[in-house]
Amino acid sequence: MSLRLVNLQQLSAQNAPSRELIMRTVREMYKGPAWHGPSLRFTLRGIPATVAAWRVGKGRNTIWELVLHLAYARHRALLRLGVSSDRSFPRPLRASWWPRMPQDHHESAWREDLVLLHDYQSRLLDVLAVVPDAKLRSIRKGQRRSMAHEILGAAIHDAYHTAQIQLIKRLYASGTRR
Repeated sequence: MSLRLVNLQQLSAQNAPSRELIMRTVREMYKGPAWHGPSLRFTLRGIPATVAAWRVGKGRNTIWELVLHLAYARHRALLRLGVSSDRSFPRPLRASWWPRMPQDHHESAWREDLVLLHDYQSRLLDVLAVVPDAKLRSIRKGQRRSMAHEILGAAIHDAYHTAQIQLIKRLYASGTRR
């Protein structure tokens, strides 16, 4: 390992974002008020299963798949923080980080997956409130950034996918359906 990489790792651990900043960002991206516009939860409000399962085009993600992806990201964060003994996610993966949406596109299945996202969000916030500072400052093997940076990045990742969901909703509403 080069001296430069060691110094970057030390810098990352020493300058890890504060617990307060991480928790506020995780909370705001999901529940609002968010700096970037509508929060994820606000964006998902009122979306029926038919819209959630609609695919813009071949190879494009549905809103439903994005919701499961975001729930899975929280699942992975909990594993990385070492607080979850349950390594399995409730939905099978179709690709790395991308759970498969159920074949059943009924409202009840969609609502279950919205609850799944909400539950993982709540668990992550609960854990972030009590996880030791040393764990947040730690750097996983093979990584250059602290766990605090990873969790903050995952929260900002929500803003990206929230914007995608907004676009998919608008495309659906405009009648741009195949």
